[in-house]
Amino acid sequence: MDFLLLAPDRSRIVIGVDGVQHYGRPNPPNEQGHITHTAVPRLYAEMVAEDRRLRLAGYEIYRFGGWELKEPGGRQLLESFFTSLLARHQKPTL
Repeated sequence: MDFLLLAPDRSRIVIGVDGVQHYGRPNPPNEQGHITHTAVPRLYAEMVAEDRRLRLAGYEIYRFGGWELKEPGGRQLLESFFTSLLARHQKPTL
């Protein structure tokens, strides 16, 4: 969990930003010094198991890949997401 938001409607929202460490392990640097990663299914399984646990406990979970946030348009992606999220979770009227 990277961020926990408590929405006006009392929803509990978890935001995750997942880098390669969430699904892979680094390999030794190559001759040019670049580090690649190898996917580790166990890491992914642990992450989705935690998602299930949090969902059963009443949390909403939204994950972003770190890569998509660094790309052009990443800021717009977040602005659009949070606009939609906050519109969905406004405080209910009595």
